[in-house]
Amino acid sequence: MMKILITGGKGFLASRFKKRFEKEYEILALGRKELDITDKKNVESKFQEFNPDIVIHTAAIADTGKCENDPELSYKINVEGSINVARACNSVNAKLVYMSSEQVYNGNEESGPYNEEITPVPNTVYGKHKLKAEEEIKAILAEVWILRLTWLFGMPERNLKVNSNILFNTIKHILSGEEFKEPVNEYRGMTYVYEIVENIQKLFSIPYGIYNTGSENDLSRYNVVEGILKALGRDDLKVNKFNKDVERFKKKPRDLRISNLKLREQGIQFSTTEEGILKAIKEYSLI
Repeated sequence: MMKILITGGKGFLASRFKKRFEKEYEILALGRKELDITDKKNVESKFQEFNPDIVIHTAAIADTGKCENDPELSYKINVEGSINVARACNSVNAKLVYMSSEQVYNGNEESGPYNEEITPVPNTVYGKHKLKAEEEIKAILAEVWILRLTWLFGMPERNLKVNSNILFNTIKHILSGEEFKEPVNEYRGMTYVYEIVENIQKLFSIPYGIYNTGSENDLSRYNVVEGILKALGRDDLKVNKFNKDVERFKKKPRDLRISNLKLREQGIQFSTTEEGILKAIKEYSLI
């Protein structure tokens, strides 16, 4: 049975991967308490002890605001921690799946969708450090899949962490009864977390490299939420509760849209964001 070690093992994506595949693989999902990726000796010890075939590296500080406020901590975890993981993979001959981010494209002047051949120009601390980690990992390891993930969405589940995301946030707004707004000038892919979960194992048989990973989407963030309300039968909120945020990204629209053609050419498919939203709503029996 293939042995998989997951860093950030209690996180939104990692916890769902473990739950889905724990009978098909021998999985060791280590949270922050069990594995401090900034501690080189701790990382080496855990890797030597478990001796994984594949490592899925999800541990990171993904809060962009926190990274901006504390760039030293961001570098320590997102870059130096990733270097420790890559070196430990080398020491046990493990292959690595590294979870990078669409945020590496955040400062690109040209419009998306972006493919993997475009030179990323990140303009945030988080984006810069994810790109730096990519570069450092590639210099250490040849057997690595680097996934530039979109924003993931899903719903709370028993004993599984849920991150702030477009679907769950919208439902919380509906339940609160308060007014809310979404930007009309932000465009990005948003991916149902279980589509990532199901597709990760398919990576193990494709060439190593960098892949934009997740749903393609041409709708603004406002239009995506508009679609969620329609699917849930709450179009009425557009009258006096749900508003357009026209000020955010007004000077320069935020465009993080990806092209996932490279993965599609390897037989790995994703729904569009709109399709993924409807799929999640049905699977969680929200309608």
